[in-house]
Amino acid sequence: MNRLPHALVMALVAVAAAGPAAALPPPPAVEPVRVQLVDDAELAGLTGKFLGANMLVGVRVDLVSTLANAQGGTATAAGSLYVRRSGGGYVVAVDSRVQAGAGEGDAPTTTHVAVGGDRIGVNGIGQVVQIAGDGNRMTNLAVIGVVDTLAAPTGFNGEAGGLAEAGGLTARVSFSGGGIQLALTAPGATIGQQALTGGAGGVMQTGRIAGDGIVASNTLQMQMLATTMPTLSVQQLGIQHALAAITGLRR
Repeated sequence: MNRLPHALVMALVAVAAAGPAAALPPPPAVEPVRVQLVDDAELAGLTGKFLGANMLVGVRVDLVSTLANAQGGTATAAGSLYVRRSGGGYVVAVDSRVQAGAGEGDAPTTTHVAVGGDRIGVNGIGQVVQIAGDGNRMTNLAVIGVVDTLAAPTGFNGEAGGLAEAGGLTARVSFSGGGIQLALTAPGATIGQQALTGGAGGVMQTGRIAGDGIVASNTLQMQMLATTMPTLSVQQLGIQHALAAITGLRR
């Protein structure tokens, strides 16, 4: 049986701003963040297979990254992944959408420097923002939780990646390395986020801005569907735990 992505239940918001924001376009609207408190013991048992007497049977991940510069150029990348248990396997659907639009004129050259943050590795959730310059805004938002219902993948285009380029701006979506990766680049800015599974899996949102008048955002929503395990399955799991506990005892 394939493993579902590692499950975490929390909501994190990181917002950074530098310099005046006059005459800049408004930031993307986001839904209010609600925090669900979960104790350490429950988090420790949430490993992508079982949570107490519940079994995780589905997950949906939606990521959107946006970038706009002072010259009117824009770039957007969006990726969605849907996995739902069905019989002895899983139903998997993907969706990739990218857009890039050139602004008026080239971005002015800058001497600002911001390096290194995009190379930080995490096993869990990480949000990094580096800003050097004037009139910049960057927002990272991640909302992750267990749900009772999981929205069906309506309108998914089945594209496992995409690339758009215009006016020096690039938007990219890639389903590789066991998850989703989004990246936006523009003169003076690199924005990205990823949700990966496996031993080095986790959620990472980064923003590196070394220009002027740049507005960018990363938004991620992960929903995990849990269902109550049948009584027989709970009993079998209990027997397995009991047998594991006595393994190695002297006779």
